[in-house]
Parts: sequence; structure tokens; C-alpha cells
Amino acid sequence: MTEVTVDRPLHDDRYGRIREPKRRLGRNAKIIAGVIIAALIVAIAFVAFRPQTTPTTPKTLDYSVVDSSSTQVTVALFPDRDRDVHCIVQATNEYEAVVGFTEVTLPADSDADPHSPKKMNIDLATTQLAASGHADSCWFE
Repeated sequence: MTEVTVDRPLHDDRYGRIREPKRRLGRNAKIIAGVIIAALIVAIAFVAFRPQTTPTTPKTLDYSVVDSSSTQVTVALFPDRDRDVHCIVQATNEYEAVVGFTEVTLPADSDADPHSPKKMNIDLATTQLAASGHADSCWFE
């Protein structure tokens, strides 16, 4: 009796290909991946917990237009333990033009809680009747 053999391509067409096992990461690749992941975690932690370079945004709590030459603005500023915080407080008219401007300083306080704002009442001299008053921006000095 004659033995019949089937060539590989015909076998694959008839019965399908045999799946070969997938390659897994080698030991060196796992070590390198672990080192990269650890470095990323350290970099993210450094960025997340480094000291602030700018103060927390001030909050305007209230404003009161007294007359055409005066406006009172109440703002909440977040103190810093090591650096003075300087902020711009301004009054604007109905066209958003600045009609009153001042800079205020919140001195550094080692006992201050940087997460609890300090309330400040500021009197602004204005050149004409203001429509609003607000804290504009802050920076460390």
C-alpha cells in the first residue's frame, strides 16, 4: 500500500493553521519595564508635591460702590508661610475699563494655614462711578 502525504499549504487550507504560542516578556524586559514605571511614579510625585510658584487664585467675596470716587472690595487671599503675597485689586466701570486700582500685600505668616483664606476689606479710590470690584491676580514676592 502506498502512503499518501499532504503538503503543508494544502493541510493549512483544509484544516486551518495551528496557532503558535505568543511570546512573553523576558526577565530583562520585565525589569526594564518595572524601572520605567517606578521612574514615572517618582516624576509624577515630584511634580504633584513641589512648592507652588504662584499663589492660589484670590476670591472676590463682595464689592460695594460707595460713590463715584470710592468702592469697597472684600477679597479672600490665601497666605503663604514663607513668602509675601501681593495682589492687584481693581474696580471697573460698566464698559470694563479700570477706574480704580491698588496693590495689597499679605505678609508671610509661619502660623498661617495656606488652605484657609484670609479676608481683607480694601477701599479703592476711583476716577468715576464703578460697576464692579474684584481681585485680579496675585504673585509671590
